[in-house]
Amino acid sequence: MNLILSKIDNRILWLVKILLVLCLATPLLVSASLLFPYTSIKAFSFRILIEISAFFYFYLALKYPAFRPKKTTLLIAVGAFLLVLFLSSLFGVDSYLSFWGNLERMLGFFGLLHFGAFFLMLAGIFKTEKSWVNLLKISVAVSSFVGLLAILQRFFSLGATMPETGRVFGTIGNPAFLASYLIFNIFFAGYLIFLSWAEKRNWKDKQTILWVTSFFIQLGALFLTGTRGGYVGFFAGAILYLILFALFYPAKIFRKYFLAFLAAIIILGGLIFAFRNSSFVQNNPDLNRLASISLKDVTAQNRLILWQKAWKAWRERPVFGWGPENYEVAINKYFDARLLPYEAWYDRAHNFIFDYGVAGGWLGLLSYLALMAIAIFYLKKISRRNFYQVIGTKNRPEEKDKAGTITFRIFILTVFLVGLLLAYLVQNLFVFDTFVSFLMLFFVLALINFYYLAAREQSSEPRTYPAVMNFGKKILLGSFAIIAVFSVYFLNIKVISASIAGNQIFSLESQNYSQVGPLLEKAVEEKTFASDEIVYQAALWYLEGTQDDPQLTENENLYKLITSYLAETIVRSPSQARNYIALAWMNLYFLNNDQQRIDSAIEQGEKIKELSPMKKEAYMILVAAYSLKNEREKAENIILQARQTDEEIGRQIEEYYNNLNQ
Repeated sequence: MNLILSKIDNRILWLVKILLVLCLATPLLVSASLLFPYTSIKAFSFRILIEISAFFYFYLALKYPAFRPKKTTLLIAVGAFLLVLFLSSLFGVDSYLSFWGNLERMLGFFGLLHFGAFFLMLAGIFKTEKSWVNLLKISVAVSSFVGLLAILQRFFSLGATMPETGRVFGTIGNPAFLASYLIFNIFFAGYLIFLSWAEKRNWKDKQTILWVTSFFIQLGALFLTGTRGGYVGFFAGAILYLILFALFYPAKIFRKYFLAFLAAIIILGGLIFAFRNSSFVQNNPDLNRLASISLKDVTAQNRLILWQKAWKAWRERPVFGWGPENYEVAINKYFDARLLPYEAWYDRAHNFIFDYGVAGGWLGLLSYLALMAIAIFYLKKISRRNFYQVIGTKNRPEEKDKAGTITFRIFILTVFLVGLLLAYLVQNLFVFDTFVSFLMLFFVLALINFYYLAAREQSSEPRTYPAVMNFGKKILLGSFAIIAVFSVYFLNIKVISASIAGNQIFSLESQNYSQVGPLLEKAVEEKTFASDEIVYQAALWYLEGTQDDPQLTENENLYKLITSYLAETIVRSPSQARNYIALAWMNLYFLNNDQQRIDSAIEQGEKIKELSPMKKEAYMILVAAYSLKNEREKAENIILQARQTDEEIGRQIEEYYNNLNQ
């Protein structure tokens, strides 16, 4: 893009570029000072970077039309996806939670808006192939460092946030999430290897060796995550890439190499599966997890149950769904007791079809699939324009002139990205989107959008526009500045402050429990969307502490603080069963001979049972309350109800009741 900028505007442009590049470095961030140390620091940093860069970008886009992203079907699809999720949030069962999300996932609609802005600014700012290749290099460099830390974590403890472990997670905090992030960058690294080779034609070139090393570091880290969904996704994408390359690349010698690679992958996978019961495979935890992929596996059985229940919830609200971040509400109604021995709650279906179906209904799923379909269609158009129409298919592109080299790069890129999108979708059949996967997904969509525009407009004359900043635009910019400053401070910095105060609670020693109240007050006084999560987590943590020190239940000030805020949360989010559970246990533990608290716990227990008939906590709360009231007949009736719901739950509730009355 040939555009003459003033000295100040050129610096602003570079500032926006640097801020967007720093967004790609957020996967490195971890902070033990915040609740959910692996996710929240990444998301808050990303949001602040996006909001600051958005202001300066808005200035450039107002003044220079060349910085405004051009209208494409993919751009419209991104907007449609966000619009559908906004409507799902609006019409869902808990609009507050859907819009703001929670500290653990940070993927409410407000958070997703930032990914849309990320896509928009990438499309508007980076206008050359060189700049996009540099972005790919930066992303791969960051991912390589994350992968290296993960590999080291397998053998050494790297601190409290990265202890030595069998299934590595690095700075991402979860093996499956790390695998999802690595898959994107493994494919990026593969492209950079071929790009470097195409330029130097020497496999011993330092840059080529660097990207090959990066590729294998990340591949090794992926293997050490022990994530079977990641394995399946990566191999599916890699096999598709090899097939496409072998079918459409004109040089026969390369076809032979890639067909040999494909055969090697299939044979290796077959050998691992064939010898899955051998001591060699059984004694290797990584190979054993790979070889144990089976529908009879406990994890697979749980997933199948979850998907069945998610389908029931989806059918209940088929158009706009239950709203983002409301999966737990949906599944509570249809919870299956067979899941209880493994997890007491689920907030995702671990399958993108059912996750988007429950969250956004058919419109949510279709808008998500539209992003994938349009991206693949664009890649097809890019490949045809730059490969078949320019150089044909008879000769080897690497023997052509500069135009041939360019088309070789484009062909390699499109094939890699098609394989990458398949790998992403396949692994998302077993996990779900997280901050790091959304970061990479919207980056890839912006990359595809750039190459599509470059292919479409390579023969058109560039248009120039005068740089204008009139009074009306200045008013718009001033308004946007106020919004940006408000969001950075009130929606990010204050939330971080509340999270730090909340996290300090959970690091207190038992002799310092008297500080829980002041710290909780400090966190709640910030009046942020994080308050609900902090109070809930603090309530459960404090109740657990009372098991060792019953005198902690005499802290009436803390009781009033927690219960009053839980009551407010229930008014704001009446469909969240977990808040009733925390409030009911607070009433029963902090009884202090107040019969009204028992009655309140009974009301809350009945409400939990209404929201989630399979919640064991509902029956435990009710039998505990009736036991305290010496109403044996009512307690036995609750046990009977539990048995009618599920025999195993009934047995556990009866055992719990008998222990209470010993």
